[in-house]
Amino acid sequence: MLPRDVFPTREGPRMMKLIQRSMTSEVWSSTARRPAPPVRGATLLGSLLLLALTPGLGCGGSSDAVGGTTDVPQGSRGDDAVREQCEGSGYRVQSVDVNNDGRPDIRHVFDGDRRRCSEYDMNFDGSVDVTRFYDADGTSPLREEHDFDFDGRIDEIAYFEGAHLVRKELDTNFDNRIDTWMWCAEGMVVRSERDRTNTGEADTWETYAAGVITRAGYDDDNDGRAEKWEVFVDGRLHEIQYDTDRDGRPDRNEEVNPDDAGPAEAPLTCEVRPDTAQETAGGDNGSADAPADAAGASNGTVDSGDSAGTDSAGTDGAGTDDGTAATGSGAPWDGAGTGGQ
Repeated sequence: MLPRDVFPTREGPRMMKLIQRSMTSEVWSSTARRPAPPVRGATLLGSLLLLALTPGLGCGGSSDAVGGTTDVPQGSRGDDAVREQCEGSGYRVQSVDVNNDGRPDIRHVFDGDRRRCSEYDMNFDGSVDVTRFYDADGTSPLREEHDFDFDGRIDEIAYFEGAHLVRKELDTNFDNRIDTWMWCAEGMVVRSERDRTNTGEADTWETYAAGVITRAGYDDDNDGRAEKWEVFVDGRLHEIQYDTDRDGRPDRNEEVNPDDAGPAEAPLTCEVRPDTAQETAGGDNGSADAPADAAGASNGTVDSGDSAGTDSAGTDGAGTDDGTAATGSGAPWDGAGTGGQ
């Protein structure tokens, strides 16, 4: 569970930053439900790097598996049909036992020479922690699933389209329910939705420009529409708008004293995990929550040097699903005449 003190009134951007920052071994080791074995990040990442680059090592039969199938969290808006690519029956399966304990820690499923799926057990507990599904070329990712706290349940699903990460879904409180949906463009967050009350429905809508928050709408009475909006200028809270008669339009505005606005929010990047470009194989900073198939990854994905494939995720039911912010859509975050800004 993330600390409650990181959720102030204007919690959206700070929560996102915490999620990104916490995708490192130091933070996640303090929040994990089951402690990982004492394996240093450099050792684990280096071993996975070497063995994943040589998938012929430790080849197994079609039934070899890293762990059982992990259920998709409630609230996911993706197309789960792609997950069938990890089924080994009828396909060539190659597995690797990294720590020589008699059970595979890496599993690849191939259709001929084309890779369909890869699974990784990052902490050697027999459960899948990272799963990657590939496009028809066998190298470009379609989707990635991550279990960051090693509890056997998915905490993040990343979707790829046209060589870019376009969308993410996160379970930030580890209850097996998606509570944060993020849309991405050019490596930055452009829009997000969040479920603050754990009802399964979004009640907070945020829009961003070049990764900097511009507007946040809040549904405080659970009617599916925002009644309060926070307007940001250059990343700082500038104005609060209210819909007092519940007609979907703001009718009362309050300017925020600059002295009370707090510091400007930094641009929010959209990556599977942060600072991957700074990471090298065997480094001690990214460690046990995401393996690599080659050094020098720049897109935050499991395999480096890969270009992204087509995202088979479905539409989200609000706005567009192409990584762009919805404008003037009539969605709850828009408000009257605001165009979502």
